Amino acid sequence: VVALARREKFDVVHAHDWMTFPAGQAVAQATGKPLVVHVHSTEFDRAGEHPNQRVYDIERRGMHAALRVVAVSNLTASICTRRYGIDPAKLDVVWNGIDSDAAQPKADTPGIGAKDRIVLFLGRITMQKGPEYFIRSAKRVLEKVPNAKFVVAGSGDMATRMIEEAAELG
Repeated sequence: VVALARREKFDVVHAHDWMTFPAGQAVAQATGKPLVVHVHSTEFDRAGEHPNQRVYDIERRGMHAALRVVAVSNLTASICTRRYGIDPAKLDVVWNGIDSDAAQPKADTPGIGAKDRIVLFLGRITMQKGPEYFIRSAKRVLEKVPNAKFVVAGSGDMATRMIEEAAELG
């Protein structure tokens, strides 16, 4: 990645979660460009009170090497401060999502009535996100709330299995 970065023009190195932090640090060091790291979750979110020390160390080094740390919530920012020793002055919170009426479905979208209840799964359709629980929950909710609609937006290696399980459950 350092060799590639030396051939490109850019102003900032952005590393997205711990798996990219070492590459981001290497590029920032080699190019002198500022490093910004983006934290969607920490090892404490994934592992609870028993974090993988190797992952924790990578996260900590990446956050400390960064000029700015972007967290997806106030909770994540507080974990960065309390558990990783990040100065709150170098933290920014930027929530996931968009704020645009143009991105909202039209009121007359086929299949969704005005009185329907909508439940959204938005994200990677991977084991870490638990799509099977969404499908199983949908089955149970529909038994009590027949006008509920379940919408899935995302992609991932479990998408086909998610569709198959929804079909199997009716």
